[in-house]
Amino acid sequence: MRADRVELGFRKAAASLLEDDSTVLAAVSGGADSMALLALLHRLAPRRGLRVVVAHLDHALRRGSATDARFVADRAARLGLEVVTARRPVLRKKRESPEEAARRVRRAFLLEAAEEVEAARIATGHTLDDQAETILLRLARGAGPAALGGMLAAGPGPFVRPLLALERTELRAWLRRRRLPWREDPSNRSMAFDRNRLRHLVLPVLTRHLNRQAARHLADAAARVREDAAYLDALAAGILEGAARKEDGALVLDAGVLAGDRPVVSRVARMALEAAGADPRRISARHVEALQALAGARRGSLSLPGLTAERESGVVRLRLLP
Repeated sequence: MRADRVELGFRKAAASLLEDDSTVLAAVSGGADSMALLALLHRLAPRRGLRVVVAHLDHALRRGSATDARFVADRAARLGLEVVTARRPVLRKKRESPEEAARRVRRAFLLEAAEEVEAARIATGHTLDDQAETILLRLARGAGPAALGGMLAAGPGPFVRPLLALERTELRAWLRRRRLPWREDPSNRSMAFDRNRLRHLVLPVLTRHLNRQAARHLADAAARVREDAAYLDALAAGILEGAARKEDGALVLDAGVLAGDRPVVSRVARMALEAAGADPRRISARHVEALQALAGARRGSLSLPGLTAERESGVVRLRLLP
């Protein structure tokens, strides 16, 4: 009955994430998760009036990537679906990890492809296991409560994740039962990447020795964190709106708002960093605490991810690095 669970779970998620009679861009790498996404969307399309368009990006980072692109194009053709493909090298920016760079390039491609085919939504194959990995990575890196809420099923922008409540193993079982092929990316086994080390070394230990449902419990905990975070974020956003202004290309924040009730104030500090242009994925709890400490001083300056912060005359001035 796993197949029924997969299809029912997908349909339930899609009911709120996808609009009837709309165009959906499916991000398909050729791996198992994305091939399951493609097959499920194709099965759902007639009953919901969906136009499904396949998008595949070849990063040209390894041998065999061109074969993956041909595989995806062939599967799309067999299903009678349109496909948008591109080959783009990943050029890293300063202080950007290979994973961050690839994600940035891939996101830009998907947004461009969605605009080209007039897609209302971009569906990705993120699973419950991806959610658990994301939460653990953020926790290990010192992220705040909002980040520990994990990925959302919808957003930012047109992105949706209809597989987010389904586990990787049940998706593979569903594919095998239907004899649907996929491609294995050898880079997913490389211990050079943080996510792979967590996937192959950390989560298996939690699953085998603590709880077989560890990944699902992490995802459930994240959902509860998101509910609390949403309330506190709304309070913090209101405070920031009344205490910040743009001035000469910098974000100027009244220093006094960074003193007081910590759960809200720390959110104000984080939101200020993001509003000033810092990459949210690079902001850790220590950066937030450092900004609050600077606000409590009479004068001073601070280097933050992509920003400089200066405390003077009752304000904190946040400016993007050139």
